[in-house]
Amino acid sequence: MSEGKIYGLIGQAMRKIGAIGKDSKNAQQGYKFRGIDAVYNALNPVMAELGLFICPEILDHRREERISEKEYNGQKTQTVLKYSILTIKYTLFAPDGSNVSCVVVGEGMDSGDKASNKAMSVALKYACFQLFMIPTEEMVDPDAETHEVTSKAQTPATPRAAQQERIAARSTAQQKAEVTQAATVPPTPAQQTPPPAPVSPVLEYLAKEREALRVVREISKAENNAIWKAQVKALTDAKLAPAKPLTEYTQKEAENLIGAMYANFTPKGTVLKDDGKAS
Repeated sequence: MSEGKIYGLIGQAMRKIGAIGKDSKNAQQGYKFRGIDAVYNALNPVMAELGLFICPEILDHRREERISEKEYNGQKTQTVLKYSILTIKYTLFAPDGSNVSCVVVGEGMDSGDKASNKAMSVALKYACFQLFMIPTEEMVDPDAETHEVTSKAQTPATPRAAQQERIAARSTAQQKAEVTQAATVPPTPAQQTPPPAPVSPVLEYLAKEREALRVVREISKAENNAIWKAQVKALTDAKLAPAKPLTEYTQKEAENLIGAMYANFTPKGTVLKDDGKAS
């Protein structure tokens, strides 16, 4: 992030963009969603007027294959789907070269060659929603296409197959003897491993955003955590964020906190901006 016109222009863009409604409809399940075209249509005239533009940079790309099963007229069919997970850094530039960066993750699934395209569209859509704090009814967006995915088929291991053959070859008397012997030995109580504590979606969201800021700042986790704590304290002291533990934040409060960080600090700054300057 660099100093310049970018800070004021983001505020102007937020005032001009307005809300984006759910105008697209999923053909398979009938629900409505906000498509990438709606985001383009809302942002293009505003960004063109203010001279803003965005440059993407793919930081990480993972690719998997999954199987989708569907049943039609009593017959089941399977389709191999490509599943892409992209970590993308988006940099928003102002006419004077000043800029702001954010890192987001996008996921996309397709039976052809469009998985990465879909992941990039989703990533850009949510980057714009969060960067400009675009008003919406909810942040949950399942997007236009839905797949019912099963786990990958597992080929039986050779030792397992050999073991099954040996069991089948045993005599009936031998199997009965083993069953009788096993019945006389009391079973050992199994040690129950307590289930892991559920992870709060809000804390998970804040952790991802904190890591995204660390990538932008290009510093260590320890340095990033120190800046994060100082910025949270500064925002709560200035009453720009709720003065309570992050564990008690709602999703909306968490999103507002991240937006306030981008709007009120330089990347490594810990003091609120004053008259367009930050420390």
